[in-house]
Amino acid sequence: MTVARRDVRENVQQQKKRISDNPALQPSSLEKLINGIWDSLFSGVRMDPTEIIAQWQTIESSRQPRLLTDANHELAPRSAQDAFGRMSVLARKISQTTKACRSLEVIVQAHWITCFDDRVAELAQTITREKARKAAICEACSDFNWTEKELRNKMAIWRGYHEIKQAAGWSALVFAGMGLYRFCKYRVSFTEDTFQTLRRLQHRFEVAADTLHPRWRTLLGIVDAPTTPKYTGHLHDWVVNGPDNEAIPLPKTYHKWDKNFSYTHLPDSVIDEEAWGDYDPRSVVSGNAENEFTCQSCGEKQSSTPTDNACNCYANLYGSPKSSLAPVQIFRTANGKNNGLIACGAFEKGWAVGEFVGELTTGIRGLDVMIDRTERASYQIWQGRKGNHTRFINHSCEPNTHYERFVWLGKQRSVLVSDGIAAGDEITVDYGNTYWDDLDKECLCGRPTCRYRRRQVTQLVTPPNGESE
Repeated sequence: MTVARRDVRENVQQQKKRISDNPALQPSSLEKLINGIWDSLFSGVRMDPTEIIAQWQTIESSRQPRLLTDANHELAPRSAQDAFGRMSVLARKISQTTKACRSLEVIVQAHWITCFDDRVAELAQTITREKARKAAICEACSDFNWTEKELRNKMAIWRGYHEIKQAAGWSALVFAGMGLYRFCKYRVSFTEDTFQTLRRLQHRFEVAADTLHPRWRTLLGIVDAPTTPKYTGHLHDWVVNGPDNEAIPLPKTYHKWDKNFSYTHLPDSVIDEEAWGDYDPRSVVSGNAENEFTCQSCGEKQSSTPTDNACNCYANLYGSPKSSLAPVQIFRTANGKNNGLIACGAFEKGWAVGEFVGELTTGIRGLDVMIDRTERASYQIWQGRKGNHTRFINHSCEPNTHYERFVWLGKQRSVLVSDGIAAGDEITVDYGNTYWDDLDKECLCGRPTCRYRRRQVTQLVTPPNGESE
């Protein structure tokens, strides 16, 4: 697929850009802070304090920190490819180190406020609280070798860190990113509504932090805080927004129907061998003798090796979030639909929310399945016991995503594409008429344009003889 671009000639006078009569609202300071936390949690930069400490502390025989060496890259690269690979590894490690060091800084500074308040309370047992606070500040100025003005300026920001930690927990503080300093310096959004919002998000942040960055809590050992993860396993082993906003294990939300429910998270679909043997029903075209595939959209070569691949259709058509794991969480709905999928970050229009992954089978009846077909075969994708996050997307008659098919390496893929999803929105899709015709279920989307609700209402108010009341 090609995109036409307008050529702009140098001799054409540029017109001044017209200011919109309805400018888009800029996100608030709180929204920026929360978006920054989610971006950091789902970024490709992992938080692994133990690895970082080892990198800096261990000195090899080359008299260089291990951070600068790698078993797979020689110190003197033989080619540009070797140099590029080595520097990519180094840049990743430096990014991890920078992130961890910044997190250690805010952890200590936030905890310092707790210690300061405790010291003031201790001194206030024998003198007035005002004098106790003044005395504690004098002690700190002596320790820091700062003026009182310098200390008070620092304390104002550090207290902001402390208040965020009190509301949203350590994970919010550790993964807040660079916007944290500005947020705490100006304190524009330091209201009770802000802290209520952060308290509601605390467990969601912790689920993402513990499952995506299992060792992040090691950093908390510097202030003697607990370092054991609260949540373990896969991100989607947990359902957020449960009672008191806590997260609950995924199987527990299905025990009403199946006491032995379990779910396996798949990176790609698996074939039901009893139904298809070793044949993949998604097959569209076969590779040639060199196992090369040509993209049906752009005509370029497709390859899983980046240096050999010439097809950029997927990236161009479905430019997706930076993380390999979509920034979504399974959440407990409040309208009887059991679980749903909530967007942690925004998905711009055209971004891929994920591929519909499950067991490739056929012949299933009376269960939730996706029916798909190629010119060669008709097949079902069943996500009842194995699949990915798309399994938890609810139906809506006014959805914010839709399905598109894309052929990659000769296999048809069903990709869920965003129609524009804001952070915090439930992700929905239209299941289609076939789904509702085969199942005895009610539509609970609650939209004014609900097709199936109108059909049910019509059936209720129409007498058996078919005449209107």
